[in-house]
Amino acid sequence: MKSLLLAIAMLLMQGGYQANVDHSEEVDAAPARFHFERALELPPASHGQACAIIDDAVYAHSSGRLNDLRIYTSGDITSGDITSRDMEIPFARTESREAGQQEEAARILNLGKQGASIAFDVAMPQRPYTEVDLDLNASDFYATAHVWGEQNAAAARTDLGQFVLFDLRSRGLSRSTTLTLQESSFPLLHVEIKVTPSPGSDGRLLTPEMVRGAIVPPSREAQTLYTTVAAANVIAQTGRFSVATLHVPAHVPVERVHFVLAPDFRRDFLRTVTISARPDLADAIGSAESVEGEIERVNRPGSADGIPAIRSERLAVEALLASSLRQSATVTVSVNNGDDAPLGLRAVELQMRQRALCFDAQPGARYVLRYGSASSVRSPAYDYARLFHASPSPVRVSLGTEAPNPKFRDEVLQRSYVDRHPEVLWVALLLVIGVLGTVALHNARRVGRPQ
Repeated sequence: MKSLLLAIAMLLMQGGYQANVDHSEEVDAAPARFHFERALELPPASHGQACAIIDDAVYAHSSGRLNDLRIYTSGDITSGDITSRDMEIPFARTESREAGQQEEAARILNLGKQGASIAFDVAMPQRPYTEVDLDLNASDFYATAHVWGEQNAAAARTDLGQFVLFDLRSRGLSRSTTLTLQESSFPLLHVEIKVTPSPGSDGRLLTPEMVRGAIVPPSREAQTLYTTVAAANVIAQTGRFSVATLHVPAHVPVERVHFVLAPDFRRDFLRTVTISARPDLADAIGSAESVEGEIERVNRPGSADGIPAIRSERLAVEALLASSLRQSATVTVSVNNGDDAPLGLRAVELQMRQRALCFDAQPGARYVLRYGSASSVRSPAYDYARLFHASPSPVRVSLGTEAPNPKFRDEVLQRSYVDRHPEVLWVALLLVIGVLGTVALHNARRVGRPQ
């Protein structure tokens, strides 16, 4: 009896080991587990860090968290290692963002008049910057701002150029109070603003007191890059609204809406935009949501009476939509034209922040991306990703056409109940150990009894 129980225990331990090792390590990353594949196309003889931008098709056919992405290679490699078995390649997943920078307030110093101009200094944060948003308590004006950079009080100033500021809200146009610089790191900026009231307005409030503060956004060098996930080229006119309707598959994030104008459309404008998303399934988790924003353009030449030339354009609205992350959704983008003629819109694009997969490429190797598992897959944990440092100039990789994975097999996923639940083996092992202990204790008591 004891020999039989010991044999059962050994078999259970062996089975538990196989379930935990063979299936959790090999089957989880087996090429046959994924429905789709796309070739990773590199330039000839590429080597070193290579990155492929993830598009909407990968999101639509993978899990929402992108756990089921794997890169494999097979075939000849210049080192002479030839294999007929796909080898899993470690990679790092990156996401374009503002590099952790936040907008910061900057102090206004030495505010006053200098001749006909308003003059002041701006104490800048200790990091590179490319823009300064001035908080000006004024309306209906044109202004030219001349900016210099200073390293310290004893050093000579560096001329950073002249910039046009304006407020035309009363005319149904936009407002701009941003100094758009080349990337700089001067600790102090000196600014002189010559302000001109717009025709018909009262200029008595255009005094130094109109300068209330300044904000420094993240540097443009650290700004987010975007990838288009859906586009509409047909724009319907419904009353006062220009409307574009787009469809977004499940799992595909939408984080910005970008508007493309026809090349021959040259009018100035300011429009309110509404972006609405509704899940396609009536019983889907999540409800309709809506985001509002503005797009604008002002393009005006200067005049002899001191009004500067203006070049200002903003054609994108930040719009983080959550409904499309869980279910497929229909997104409606409406532009309110009011009493004005419709904009010359050529397209409306839904965009997400740029995501990429980066890996070390070897000359002569062929790589393929596989994804879309029918069951839960663990997110890969690579030392390569943990120690990853992005190259400033990685090899650009193109994603080939999506195709069914010819190696996909349902039987890889159709494992036995014990294989899928190895904890059953350990419960049975504990029961066997308990039975053996009980038998041993019973025998010990029998031996100790007097005959």
